[in-house]
Amino acid sequence: MAQAWPAGAPLATTAQLMDAGLGDRTIASALKHGHVFRLRKGAYVQAQTWRALKPWEQDRLRLLAHLVTVRGTPTYSHFSAARLHGLFIWRCGPQVHVSARSSASGTSTPTDVVGHHEALAVGDVRSMRLRNGQLVHVTTLERTVVDCARIGGFAEAVIIGDHALRKGARSEVMWAMVNDMVGRRGVRKARRVLRALDGRSESPGESRTRLIIAGMDIPQPELQVELLVEGRVYRPDFVWTEQRLIVEFDGDYKYFDFKPTAEVILAERKREKRLIEAGWRFVRLEWKDLSNPAEVRRRILAVFSAQRGSLAA
Repeated sequence: MAQAWPAGAPLATTAQLMDAGLGDRTIASALKHGHVFRLRKGAYVQAQTWRALKPWEQDRLRLLAHLVTVRGTPTYSHFSAARLHGLFIWRCGPQVHVSARSSASGTSTPTDVVGHHEALAVGDVRSMRLRNGQLVHVTTLERTVVDCARIGGFAEAVIIGDHALRKGARSEVMWAMVNDMVGRRGVRKARRVLRALDGRSESPGESRTRLIIAGMDIPQPELQVELLVEGRVYRPDFVWTEQRLIVEFDGDYKYFDFKPTAEVILAERKREKRLIEAGWRFVRLEWKDLSNPAEVRRRILAVFSAQRGSLAA
């Protein structure tokens, strides 16, 4: 099976396997013995490839399986559109989301697909050409954010929306969409998400950290502000100038597709040393810390308390 697998392809369709000389009985045997997994009817992945993928990579492959096997030209929306736009996705499930103007009577939706019946305007949909040359229909960045905000969790939708802003989504367009949806399900949730968006947060962890800080009864920090120390410009994640406090988030590489090099990490530590010598205090957060917001708040408040104590002395 491995020798006949299409070169460089993590996913293979039934037609591709047949062209490679693998008949129905060979495919069935590979499935039975666990050498191959069927992601959906007509789409297969080798077991060793699947097990080596990170969870979000598996979700992308499920979406690709739908792309290469579906009949017709569906409009990908919600979290599937977010994946196709290359937005950060966190805890949004593996299902494929498609939208249509109306429900087709007498049809059923596969278990791996979530169908939405949406009144999509022409301007809500765009065509996108994938790396394999396939042309797909997908909701625009703005419509994607609004749809995710209507059905998703708050932090999950903010992560998507923050990234969309950095990719060029226009806030005024999203607000216009929401204002046109008065009375529809999820509009109140969408408004809350839109009010919380900030494209200056550059990673999912920074977005989650910002939401935790926003719920604290303290002055809100400046984001990505430039600090000049010893002739060098630094741009920390969160800065409280009066308190001389910097909060930095590290650790997205464990859950997303980027990882700092050893050189970058070393440069960050040198930067931190210079800032500490200039009188700044640091609170460093990792992804696991965000699961305990109370502890994050305690650590930040401890610096505020220490600063007030030093002023009183």
